[in-house]
Amino acid sequence: MENQLVTISTFSKMHVGCFVKEKFELEGIECFLTDEDIKTADNTPQGIKLKVRANDTEKAVQIIMQVHKESDLDKIELSGSIPNKKKILVLIDFSESLINACEYAFGIAKIADAEVKLLHVYEDPTLNRSGKNTTSWQAYEKIEAEQIFSKAQADMLSFSNELKKRIGSVMLENIKFHFALLKGNTEDVIEALGKRYKPDLIILGSEGRDENNSMFSGGITTKVIENTNFPVLTIPTSASFSGIGFLNIVYATDFNEADNSSLNNLLDIVAPFNTKIHCIHIDNKEDSLKQDKVAELNKFLKIEYPKYDIKCILLKNNDLVNGLEDYIDNNNNIDIISFSSPKRTLFHKIFYTNNLNRLVSTCKIPMLVFPV
Repeated sequence: MENQLVTISTFSKMHVGCFVKEKFELEGIECFLTDEDIKTADNTPQGIKLKVRANDTEKAVQIIMQVHKESDLDKIELSGSIPNKKKILVLIDFSESLINACEYAFGIAKIADAEVKLLHVYEDPTLNRSGKNTTSWQAYEKIEAEQIFSKAQADMLSFSNELKKRIGSVMLENIKFHFALLKGNTEDVIEALGKRYKPDLIILGSEGRDENNSMFSGGITTKVIENTNFPVLTIPTSASFSGIGFLNIVYATDFNEADNSSLNNLLDIVAPFNTKIHCIHIDNKEDSLKQDKVAELNKFLKIEYPKYDIKCILLKNNDLVNGLEDYIDNNNNIDIISFSSPKRTLFHKIFYTNNLNRLVSTCKIPMLVFPV
């Protein structure tokens, strides 16, 4: 019974489903949101099915009846999440390595007072199959879609059970979180969900050399970084969460206005933590003008951000990615690499020669990327 899901209600409006979900969570009922069979031509979900574990069905039915009695759901306004509550979106593929990414998410959520949405995007077999519109083919696709969804639903329940074992009930009870199971292309689903949910941070696994079966292989992580308008934290499989105390952060700068904006965003995210920020610029030649600029920047940082431990450093290296990795190797306590994303920034110089995949796949510590 515990490993079966039951649909309690279907809502034509996403925000109404989220409103009811919050009522369930206040009563201690774990909720799962799915969008199967509710979509538009562009695969944007226009409604939601609210599901609970089978052994919670009786209590859930009582709650939904009480909600209908107390509230006119047709008049529920689109109010979003709890005011001032930070939101973390975690993309999961149910692999063991993503438990680690979830540990980072819950660790951050605990200190930053954030809610967590754990999202799995499952395959839509009708995508990229144009021209196959026969009745028999449509029947086959329907069966295939049902099988894909059933497997995703079962995997989600197993992942939830394992998550509870690894993270612990005490941590989970104190953090607002839920699972979402949505159908379609990963990048498109994240883009559409981002417009509605507006996360403060997206957390992704990063593809490792031995992760050929992961949904994050094949450049999914890099595509999300390139296309999203929200900060992205990538968690490599080699990273191990051991709690968040003091954070040593490398921030790569290209000395432009976009970097200043991203630095402010970085400081906003790490404000609850005790941090040291190594603000580095990598160049392939000795340049006295750059040295002067670094000195000016250090004076500026000291005046503008007196509460933070920030120092700018100029490094010489012919390869920007190697320069980052060498600095990290020589400073063993670095916890995070951070930089701003395109266009015409250090990110652009490094990654638009196909080096983003290289860094994502080889970097052994988390990377925090800000859009510009």
